[in-house]
Amino acid sequence: MHVAISSPGKMFRPPLPADHLPRPELVRLIQDAAQCRVVLICAPAGAGKSTLAAEVAEQLPDLWLSAWLALERRDAAPAQMLRSLIEALQALFPGVGAAELALLAQQQTHQPLAIEPLIACLVSELERHNLSQQSVLLILDDYHLARNAATDSLCALLFERLPASFQVLITSRGRPTWPLGRMRLANQVLELDERQLRLPPECARIFLERAGVDVADRQWLRQRIERNEGWFAGLRLLALTAGSGEPQATVSEEQLVQEYLLEEVIGGQPVHVQEFLSQIIWLDHFTPELCDQVRNASDSRVIIDWLLEHQVFLVPLDRQSTWYRFHHLFCDVLRQRGAAQGLPARQGVHLRACDWFREHGRIADAVEQALAAERPDEAAALAQHLPLDQLLAEQHVSTLLRWKAILPRVLQGSSARLVLVHGWTLALACQLEDARVMLARLAFFLPQPDAASQRRLLGQALALQSYVARAAGDLGEASQCAQHSLQCLNSEDVGSQLMSMLTLADIALCEENIDASRGWARTALELAQRSANVLFEAQVVLVRARLLQARGQVARACRMLGQQLEVLNKLDYPQGLAIRARLTILHGYYVGQLGDSEAARREVRQGIDEARSCRDIHVLPGYCLLAGIEARRRDGFNQAFELLAEAERLMHQWDVPPVFYLGWGTALKSDLWISAGRQELAEQWLPRLRQTYCLEEPAAPPSFFHVLPVVIERVYARLLWGRGEQRQAEALLWQVLERLQLQGERLQALSVMTQLVQMLGRSQRRAQAQQLLLRAIVWAADDTIVGPFLPLISHMPVLVQRTLQNAPPSRLKLRLQEKLPMASQAPESGLVEPLSSRELAVLECIARGHSNQQISEALFISLHTVKSHARRINHKLGVARRTQAVAQGKLLGLLG
Repeated sequence: MHVAISSPGKMFRPPLPADHLPRPELVRLIQDAAQCRVVLICAPAGAGKSTLAAEVAEQLPDLWLSAWLALERRDAAPAQMLRSLIEALQALFPGVGAAELALLAQQQTHQPLAIEPLIACLVSELERHNLSQQSVLLILDDYHLARNAATDSLCALLFERLPASFQVLITSRGRPTWPLGRMRLANQVLELDERQLRLPPECARIFLERAGVDVADRQWLRQRIERNEGWFAGLRLLALTAGSGEPQATVSEEQLVQEYLLEEVIGGQPVHVQEFLSQIIWLDHFTPELCDQVRNASDSRVIIDWLLEHQVFLVPLDRQSTWYRFHHLFCDVLRQRGAAQGLPARQGVHLRACDWFREHGRIADAVEQALAAERPDEAAALAQHLPLDQLLAEQHVSTLLRWKAILPRVLQGSSARLVLVHGWTLALACQLEDARVMLARLAFFLPQPDAASQRRLLGQALALQSYVARAAGDLGEASQCAQHSLQCLNSEDVGSQLMSMLTLADIALCEENIDASRGWARTALELAQRSANVLFEAQVVLVRARLLQARGQVARACRMLGQQLEVLNKLDYPQGLAIRARLTILHGYYVGQLGDSEAARREVRQGIDEARSCRDIHVLPGYCLLAGIEARRRDGFNQAFELLAEAERLMHQWDVPPVFYLGWGTALKSDLWISAGRQELAEQWLPRLRQTYCLEEPAAPPSFFHVLPVVIERVYARLLWGRGEQRQAEALLWQVLERLQLQGERLQALSVMTQLVQMLGRSQRRAQAQQLLLRAIVWAADDTIVGPFLPLISHMPVLVQRTLQNAPPSRLKLRLQEKLPMASQAPESGLVEPLSSRELAVLECIARGHSNQQISEALFISLHTVKSHARRINHKLGVARRTQAVAQGKLLGLLG
């Protein structure tokens, strides 16, 4: 049995706070590391280190002992540190170390302390307690208060010699100078840092909701959580000032955060570190070399290392430890303090930074600094030197739109280069009419001085016009302009050539010509590789992955994107990267298709966050894919609807035309409405969508979702089935399946096949259902595509289990068997007789939790008829209660 012994003061383990938010994943991680000698939790002030340590102590397994030691600054003396450690151990083992304490009491301050003999004796006494049947967790809280070279040496020696049954858990704001490298090699240390302790956005929302914060304003909540970056203390301070049902606080969240950081962090730094902070606070991101330029100094690397070592809210922006920024709230406090420096001092910082960025060829960053220094003329002059290829490679739309908003209008059209920059900015932001206005302005720069320049400018304009036309859905104009642009552009215009090639590849994909699309993608890849531009290559890889996905080669596409993401993550790029966001979202989707829904959920959310930071339109497919993942989770419908609503709000906020998001979002919402029993809402929208995208002269789907018509047809088939038009629903899906097979769209074909299996199973044609399911499993086996089968596993586990018995051996077969619920192993109960369509409708209402009166109103039948249907349903299913009927209906695949 776990025994926790505490004594007042330093040995007292503080109770978990009333608003404690459990961290089971971190507790489990520490529990799984029971073989490690040391668990080191190293993170900034207020990150939740002590709370996590207390939660671990409360949840120790049986036969574990724990002792808590809250360290203080006076423990920085080695003798006092050893006294405190012995007293903590005596709380568990009375009398242990008594002789050592007596020697320490007799020691004079001028006498050297013989550490090794004292520790050797202490360890010998501990070993005599024979702890073979018990383990001990010794928790040292706030180690940074006592940390120095002497105490580090003392603790390293003690921890190395402690009996094997001991584990030490340490919380600290600074990393001890122990031989961690050797301990890591021996698998003897578990390290948790700020990244692991950071609360995910969803957990932060739950914490604030429980604290009484009004979360109705989703946009306000998202902004606060984003600024907070998962910092626990900041969330608690926000809850103190924004809780509902309480009198308004006399101080704001900003004031509380400022007071906390000034007292706990900033005020405790050495004077030269505080001076450094005041000198660079106006930089959004920085390197040591940039800091040296701004400060006219040469010690920035040393100070940055100090900040990292002491966990002073410094956030690395790359794996090479080249670029950094400060935590948003920490930066806010520093800038509030620095406001007294005055405008000239701040402008001087920005101008020196502008010079550094220009010298290092980072023109976009130089423009940002010139604008921050309130030098629009200099910013415009720099922007004219921004390579068009860099813009098209990075596509950081939020930055470019900010330039356009700040630069005087007269400067925006001062050169053909600036007009092209702004035109592409507007096109990438989906502000198509404004982009066309910029295209028209290029006429003012014609004719060019010579034929070559004239031809080149025309080619660049045509590439932009092609992109705008494709975005607007005019595939004919887009194709014509793209091909003409390729005839005009020269070898220097890699970016414009690439955009035209990728536009042609996308058009071919929309026109169901996968071979032509693959040809354009191959040509684009050769161009990108010749240019040695990793970002261009990544854009081509995205298209190639979509082509592999279409052919059902999901595992290969997933590997390709994973490799490309590894390359991008090594880049010296400190800001949000649009192409990385797109790759992350799509990679997450593939991970889900391969069967890991939780990893998919995390990765797609990560891609969404990065896409939002650089205002990339591909945030929309991120939200749609995430909504699809949430809809498959138990009780996930509300979250799925919220995600789609959030996407729509964002599109309105970004002023994106409805053609980009209305079709996909409405198709997904219709699918959710049908699942939630709100078919009347789907009836209003689906026929219009189908008329637009699926019937005569269909509109072009968005460039990032060419299979939108298939999704609409699949949802429409569900609508037909719900109406009782089962034959029409099946006929529609068979037609779609035949077309997809001819086109080679294997992944979508698999989704249609599993939907048909569900329909066949629900109409009691089990032999046909098993035959089609077996065919789908064989199709999906090569790439272990799990995703399309997940609905069947949820709703028809017995059918899946029986079909798998006849399936040939494969990894897919094993994965599907692992995901089958245990109930599917039970013998399948046969129906006395099939349920009628009306009885199925009643059963579906019962599954949604409707009362008899609600079922009567929904189906327009009398209350007596509802009760009669319910009795017959129970009889046919061989059950006695409503809950049993729902469970049996799911087991038999009658509930979709």
